[in-house]
Amino acid sequence: MRDLWPDSTVPQFPVDARETSRRPPKSVSVAIRIPRPIKLAIKSRWISARNRLVQTFLSYDSKRLLAALRELGVRPGDSVMLHSASGPQFGFKGSIEALTQVFIDAVGAQGHLLMVSLPYRSSSLEYLQHLKQFDVRHAPSMMGLVSEYFRRRPEVLRSLHPTHPVLARGPQADWYVAGHEDCLWPCGPGTPFQKLAERDGIVVFFNAPFATFTFFHHLEHLVHESLPFALYTDAPQQVFVVDREGQRRTVSTYVFAHDAIRRRRFPVLEKTLLSKGLIARVRVGPTELLAVRVREVIAAVQDMTRNHMFFYDLTPSPGGSRPHHSDEGA
Repeated sequence: MRDLWPDSTVPQFPVDARETSRRPPKSVSVAIRIPRPIKLAIKSRWISARNRLVQTFLSYDSKRLLAALRELGVRPGDSVMLHSASGPQFGFKGSIEALTQVFIDAVGAQGHLLMVSLPYRSSSLEYLQHLKQFDVRHAPSMMGLVSEYFRRRPEVLRSLHPTHPVLARGPQADWYVAGHEDCLWPCGPGTPFQKLAERDGIVVFFNAPFATFTFFHHLEHLVHESLPFALYTDAPQQVFVVDREGQRRTVSTYVFAHDAIRRRRFPVLEKTLLSKGLIARVRVGPTELLAVRVREVIAAVQDMTRNHMFFYDLTPSPGGSRPHHSDEGA
């Protein structure tokens, strides 16, 4: 007698019904789509609740922040380059102006406060491809609210460099920013970065990750002649700039090459500095403060170089060719 069910549709029953009772039931996943306006409303309420919690129980004032900076190693007369992130979630009770004033007080009347004021968030090469001119008086800093507020203070000076302008305040602020427009390498000899090293400066990170360490580019320049690839573009870029007096001129500057950017391995440097105990760390409320002395960092990098250790991927470029490396400025 033929089966009543075609072979392809014969129901499959278990040999022992107890087998099915031991198996966990199959879960049914249901994707719940929450409309975007509701998501934004939930996120907004969560952020508000978090900020109220921080401000009520975890906040701190200018006095506590200054004490934390002293514990971090900042002393009157120091030159401090600050990287920062601000917001109510970090717990500081006060305005951007009050926050900035704490760092000014920390270095004192004879000290200097510096900040980087890059006017872009992309790579410098991409930025220059679309730039018509850099106006040192008006180009905003894209490095955060504190940096932009600092830029607008009347006593703060800004170096005339289109890709890595530095802000400086203090009795020798003019010395820090002078001549940056004449430097072929944006973070190399003669720049505010080298001058910070000459003064045994300190870089402070206020709620900012260590990866925002712009002084890293000065370290790159220090080792670039030992690298098997070009750190910079083959030729300098010619960029129109407008100075503090409103005069237009041209600045020549090398730019970091795309291949070099791709090869960067910043965690190698960070891990080395941590192993040597060179990154100081202090907490105040929800805020984390980090600091490094740039001379100590330079010494650590020199030691890395002697041991043929670099913060780059050194594998050959596709095709095995070795990129040309310029020896200008050696």
